[in-house]
Amino acid sequence: MPELPVDLPPVAVKPLTSLTGRIAFPLALAVIGAILLGLVLSILRLNSGTFIYSMDDAYIDLALSDQISHGNYGIEAGLHAAPASSILYPLLLAPASGTPLHPYLPLIINSLALFATLVIIWRLFAHLRLAEDTFGIVAQAIALLLLAVYLNLIAVVFTGFEHSLHIATVAACVYGLTLFLDKGKMPAWLPAVIVLAPLLRFEGLALSFAALVVLALRGRWRTAVATFALIVLLIGGFSAFLVSMGLPPLPSSVLTKSDVAANGISGAGASLFQSIGQNVLGMDGIPVGALLLVIGVALLARCLLELPAWPWRWSSQALMALLLVCLIGAHAVAGQFGWMNRYEDYALLGTALIGICLMRDKIRTVLSNKKTRLIYFCATAVALSAFCSRYILSTWRVPIAANNIYEQQYQMHRFVNDFYRAPVAVNDLGLISYHNPNFVLDLGGLASEKARILKASDASAEEYRAFVAGSGVHLVIIYDEWFEDQIPASWIKVASMDLSRERVSSAQEEVQFYVTDAATASLLQPELQSFSKSLPSGVKLTIYSPQMSSP
Repeated sequence: MPELPVDLPPVAVKPLTSLTGRIAFPLALAVIGAILLGLVLSILRLNSGTFIYSMDDAYIDLALSDQISHGNYGIEAGLHAAPASSILYPLLLAPASGTPLHPYLPLIINSLALFATLVIIWRLFAHLRLAEDTFGIVAQAIALLLLAVYLNLIAVVFTGFEHSLHIATVAACVYGLTLFLDKGKMPAWLPAVIVLAPLLRFEGLALSFAALVVLALRGRWRTAVATFALIVLLIGGFSAFLVSMGLPPLPSSVLTKSDVAANGISGAGASLFQSIGQNVLGMDGIPVGALLLVIGVALLARCLLELPAWPWRWSSQALMALLLVCLIGAHAVAGQFGWMNRYEDYALLGTALIGICLMRDKIRTVLSNKKTRLIYFCATAVALSAFCSRYILSTWRVPIAANNIYEQQYQMHRFVNDFYRAPVAVNDLGLISYHNPNFVLDLGGLASEKARILKASDASAEEYRAFVAGSGVHLVIIYDEWFEDQIPASWIKVASMDLSRERVSSAQEEVQFYVTDAATASLLQPELQSFSKSLPSGVKLTIYSPQMSSP
């Protein structure tokens, strides 16, 4: 296999005089900006002028950042919890706490991160010199637009999470390593990007550590060791901080959503390996995941071809392949897919960019053939559109996803804040806890370690009854499906609320309201009646009389 050049030879590049070529990249950015704006306006139209993120958990980060600004790490004042999957992201939101900007800050940060990602990719394309005539420049601009849609980069902005920032660090890491391997000179900003990635998402550890191996094998071992030590210090310090508050060393959100992480910190060896096996098999059952596995195995074989040589003599192609093997392998072992298709975006983009770097010569050949390049480009775009249809659909459904959260979690927030005005227990913690002066007991396990343990141990109905009663809560708003055979017989179902549109982002179409005693049921009836009159058109609140409401 030919090695990537250590330094690119000087090439006489003709100045681009075509107006089409000069405006291609700005036009691609403008189209993406128009899509973003169109989605925002659609959300506002569906939600009667209220902007809501497409996932409820975004408001967990916002609620946590509120508490951070007041000196507490958790959701409720005086109670410690680690409900966020990111170390850094809630800290970025905290300075705006208490201002009108705060609820919109995730949208602003994610939109800027998206455009930063696109600029980085464009600079990578320019460095690779894939094509420099008008057709080639336009093709790259269209490819940039397609990447944003096909790989869910636009839709993930509206989740309100840290994924857009993490995706930007992945693009920057690939770009920086490509510059380093091609020119032999490390960009000064590359170590900072390598450190930032795992602070934004724990999945960033795989790419960061692989990048440090590449730096070390190319003679930058001091930088690699120092950067590795800083990552260990920062993440280890965060874990020590959590432990000092009586919490596990990893956030509850990570432990709740990842069996691999939960079994890893519990020391359950057999269960850990079983979880890893299930993760890999689950990935193989998803078309995109299966493709990633095939690519990972193929590139692992590519790396093995250079085993006879000492690692520091590996070609640049082999080192880039190693980078992608680590990225895909780590996601196969401990990563996830789905839930608005947000978990895998970073791996998909990393695979696409590293793949382009590895196939640069073939891409140049295709784009230089004026007779066939349009056919190849269109065929590739059509094939990818079919393969990435789930991500294209995610972008299209962003407004309905946000409307789900508006019709369910936002209305729950309104009921507790404006009508009930007392402590409540829930399994969806985000919006109902954001800007809520009343105590919210989390039953999902993200903001309560005891609730996480109850959920992991498949607790009985009596254990849940005692947990809620011990917290002084008399109203419980949950999904029945999440607590099958765990709802206490003494609880009284007083209402249920249904979505008006298809379910996209809410976990269930219907949410149930329970009270723990008959006195609260009587007091709640007029409040529910008043609340039902204020609901958006199409949202149905069914109110039960006590004798009809056995769970």
